[in-house]
Amino acid sequence: MAKATITCYTWPHCPYCNKAKGLLDQLGLAYTDHDIYGKPEEKQRLINETGQTTVPYIFFDDTLIGGCDDLFALYESGKLEQALTR
Repeated sequence: MAKATITCYTWPHCPYCNKAKGLLDQLGLAYTDHDIYGKPEEKQRLINETGQTTVPYIFFDDTLIGGCDDLFALYESGKLEQALTR
């Protein structure tokens, strides 16, 4: 089974962004990080697309899984691996 591509949209000084990326790093999961700090048009695009107003935005393939708390909830429930498998 293939693994989903993980994409994050973050701010470098955001503690939630750094915590989420820290978990992905700890688990050895590769991800692409897009720094959207100071890019209001990119943040607005994400808000319009997802309805979520806070960073980080974490996508598995093209599906928003949410932010930091959502990522940790998946991990703590044991469902992260299942969410990443396509």
